Amino acid sequence: MSADELVVTGSGVVTPWGDAPELAAAAGGVPMADADDWFDHRERLGPRGYKYLPAAAQYALAAARGALADGGLPDAVPADRRGLLLATNAGLAGLFDAMDATVAESGAAGISPASAPYFAVNVLGNRLAVELALNGFALTVATARTAALDALSTAALVLASGRADALVLAATEEPVPDGRGGGGEQGAAVLTLETPAGARARGSTVRAAVRARSLFVPPAALADPAGRTRADRALTTALAELAAPGDRPVMLHLDLDDSPVAEAVASAAAARRPIPSGDAPLTDTPGPPSLSPAAAPGPRTGCLGPALAVAHAVTAQDGAARLVVCATGAGHVALVRVSPVAVPSVSAASVEPPRRTQESEHAEVA
Repeated sequence: MSADELVVTGSGVVTPWGDAPELAAAAGGVPMADADDWFDHRERLGPRGYKYLPAAAQYALAAARGALADGGLPDAVPADRRGLLLATNAGLAGLFDAMDATVAESGAAGISPASAPYFAVNVLGNRLAVELALNGFALTVATARTAALDALSTAALVLASGRADALVLAATEEPVPDGRGGGGEQGAAVLTLETPAGARARGSTVRAAVRARSLFVPPAALADPAGRTRADRALTTALAELAAPGDRPVMLHLDLDDSPVAEAVASAAAARRPIPSGDAPLTDTPGPPSLSPAAAPGPRTGCLGPALAVAHAVTAQDGAARLVVCATGAGHVALVRVSPVAVPSVSAASVEPPRRTQESEHAEVA
């Protein structure tokens, strides 16, 4: 994948732990215990037209509005020159299970017309694409755990190739149904993206510069020394390509499982010593705040945690660059370097609501 630089012009986060990226990243996107009513679509989106949207779609819309309030201006380019990248792993898992149960019990005719359009995961971002007129293209990335960071690599390719001039990247998740083991994540993170040259030309305020890499490390290759050497060389090369001339040390955020692949990734990252010297911690993200044993989350399966880490890196006020690294036992590896740029805050009240269009009216009726 391309390591070409892109810039973030807006960031929005919606989670049970709050909309502050630092707190949301610390919690990793896990659901909050006894917080079933943490999100009211009527207050966050409007009194009409959103009730029957899947929860993950509601979260993505609310986070997108936050990104616009943060300065993102995808409408600065023509509608057919802006696109959508949606990342999710379990955003529709609960709805799919409910559909399966309905079909088994009463047949397909029993499925509600309001939920029937969401028969496929790639439909989850349709309402977001309509409201922001993201007409250039829409792509859903569902790689386990690394989907949001993989989408950043794809965004770099799309912008570098000239296929689009502005992108909205949304990562959104819902908890995994109990029948599938439970656990998971809840909420959304949205970034608005442009090329550095495009942002300068349009006068967009740049919040951070981003470089991303995605690669695959075959788990079986780690079984012998030669394979481990090749894997280490590939990972070291990817890390080197994310470095900048005269690079200063960066903070490191690891989002890994307990697999041999993750161990190889952590070893390669540590070997490059991307952390500050002295007593600085290996990661700048603490554990979930105030979690009691009863509220401890189940195994995390979604892509929201890494996306929240990127959103935190984009908005961090300390000016430090951060490297977000995610890997899974299946061999998927994604690395994102974020170099923030300090900008004045923009209040949500100063941002005009999305323009009403015939398409959005039809979407509300549907």
